[in-house]
Formats: sequence, C-alpha cells, structure tokens
Amino acid sequence: MKTQILAFISAFALTTSVNGAPTNDTATIAALREASMKEHGIIETRDVVDKRAQHCVYVCTNAGFTGLCENECAGAGVCYNVPSSFNDQISSLGPDSGYCRAFFDRDCQDSSGHFDFVNPGYDDLSHLGDGRSNDQISSWICWDN
Repeated sequence: MKTQILAFISAFALTTSVNGAPTNDTATIAALREASMKEHGIIETRDVVDKRAQHCVYVCTNAGFTGLCENECAGAGVCYNVPSSFNDQISSLGPDSGYCRAFFDRDCQDSSGHFDFVNPGYDDLSHLGDGRSNDQISSWICWDN
C-alpha cells in the first residue's frame, strides 16, 4: 500500500507545477522524474553516468585532421547529430574510445548508408571504401567496447 501511495504521489508531482496547475514542460517533468528516481535509489546521479559513458569524436573538415576541427561528445548509445558547421563536411574523424557508427542521415537513420569506426579513426574519408563517405556524415552513435 505504501508503494502504491508513493507511486501516485510521484505521478501527480510529475504532472503538476509548483502552483498546482498542470505542466506540459518536458524539461520540468524529466527533472522531477529524475529527482524522484534518485531519491528512491533507482538511478545514479547523472554526473556518475556521464563520466563513465561519455564518448568523444574528434572531427575535421579536411583530411589529415586539418581545417576546422572540434571534439564532439555524447553519451554511450546516444545518437549524436552533427552540428550544422560540420554536417556533410567531415573529412577526417576519430573517437577517443569505443566502437562507433557514422550515418549519412540525421538521427542515425540508415536510409543513405553508414560505416563503422574505432580509435584512431580515419584521417582521410575519401580513401574509405569507394570514397563516398567523405563529406557525408550527419550523425553517429558510439558504444563502450
């Protein structure tokens, strides 16, 4: 009975703002849900999870890791959409760790193709396969080994 009451209170809190009016703010709902789960020992703190499961990919607009370059990071198993300044412009890339898959479409959709990569990556995507991977990457996802 205690568990059912707690579940009801948690569900009510997720759909009600501070003043008692319903909220549709996704961020507020997510924050409330996460706080409730932490309080009840269901999940670890986000800092612990992020430190353990962060994957960064060093990307550059030119071959040989030259041109405009940045280190782009996302959690393990999380699809990462390339920022507009790099979308369809990456010519070299390398992950810090893990196993990654690059997609030619946003949201890790595979309708136009993909390729896999691991550290140290590729310094010239025009030499990968038939060369069509160069300047085509729009998203990727990395996993722990």
